[in-house]
Amino acid sequence: MTELHIMCLLFLLLILIFIESSSSFLTKPALTSRISLSLSSSTNNSYDDNNCNSLENYQSLFQWIKSNPQSYIHPSIQIRPSPRGGYGAFASTSIPKEDLLFRIPRETCITATNVLTDPDIGDAAKNLMKKAGPGGFTVALAAFVAKERLLFLEEGNSESVGFSNKGTFGPYLQTLPFARGYNGQDHILFWSKDEIESLLRGTMCYNEAVGLRTEVGRAAKIIDALLSPTILKARGEEDESLSDNNKNNPPLIPFLEWTRPPPPPSKRDGTLLPGMREAVKGSFVCLLTRSFEDTYDTIVSTEDAECLIPLLDMLNHDNEPSVRYSTNKDDGSVEVRARRDIGDDEEIYNRYREEEEMNMPYHRFFTRFGFVPGVDGDARALLEQKSSIFYPQKAEV
Repeated sequence: MTELHIMCLLFLLLILIFIESSSSFLTKPALTSRISLSLSSSTNNSYDDNNCNSLENYQSLFQWIKSNPQSYIHPSIQIRPSPRGGYGAFASTSIPKEDLLFRIPRETCITATNVLTDPDIGDAAKNLMKKAGPGGFTVALAAFVAKERLLFLEEGNSESVGFSNKGTFGPYLQTLPFARGYNGQDHILFWSKDEIESLLRGTMCYNEAVGLRTEVGRAAKIIDALLSPTILKARGEEDESLSDNNKNNPPLIPFLEWTRPPPPPSKRDGTLLPGMREAVKGSFVCLLTRSFEDTYDTIVSTEDAECLIPLLDMLNHDNEPSVRYSTNKDDGSVEVRARRDIGDDEEIYNRYREEEEMNMPYHRFFTRFGFVPGVDGDARALLEQKSSIFYPQKAEV
């Protein structure tokens, strides 16, 4: 065997060693927690959200949607403060039945395609879905939304980050309820532990609320592991484990950076990145209160597929909705039409779930969406009054 043959064999052996070590790293289920949202603690954010409720954000959302040539928004549609809390969509003039209110292009929605093709977390999201089972895509979708949120905020904090136009979904992110009180949202995920104990203990939604908060807390650790490299890079920081790996583990083949062994797990001892907990919590609030079944998706199994649809998700709930919507089978765009004649200055409503559903009684509606349907005002008053909506009633003898 010649010296050249020996050198070639050594080269191939080094490549095989690298591939084996990389492959085992990529396929190890470092994230084994499961989360099921079939029931589908800090409130001090690291960032300033004081301007979240500005109508200018909704005007920016309109302009962003309209920048897509396939979009359409009826000229009578306006966003205003709603008597039911937060903001809602209104008709400034009467709109006849079956008129098209708006068409939302697929490209402006947050879907499985965005998650699984994302250059930062796409591959990790696919692996997570395989390992986590039911609910895995929900965690992956929450991770993508949290990443977009954190990058959006980082651009707002620094001119040197280098992201253009505040991310792909910047104008949409400004309208989503990432913080308590934004758009009237007071979801139990935003509550403190003391509030849960003092207001919900003894109610029919206590166990469900505690379980949901626990699962979201577990998901935050998973998502932190997925997003940390991207967010640290955006912040101009570097994970110590990655720095140490570069110093102590040079490339197996000199001058070929891709042969460097993968880094070990982060040394942050389970501590979440600043702002991560709030971003993840807000992401799950967005998904619980605003996500829709994605009937156009062909990537994720039908029962798990969900997406976020801008503008449609702004419509407040009513058990007698004034709209109906459908997905175009050709391009995935969502068309929203008037179910009936809509009067001048009337608020436009969607129906989140039928209020008579046996598997969605009012106390579960509250846990999922953050309000009690048909009841105006703060649900806390009903809790303090020990309303039958929340408390089991003793049968009369």
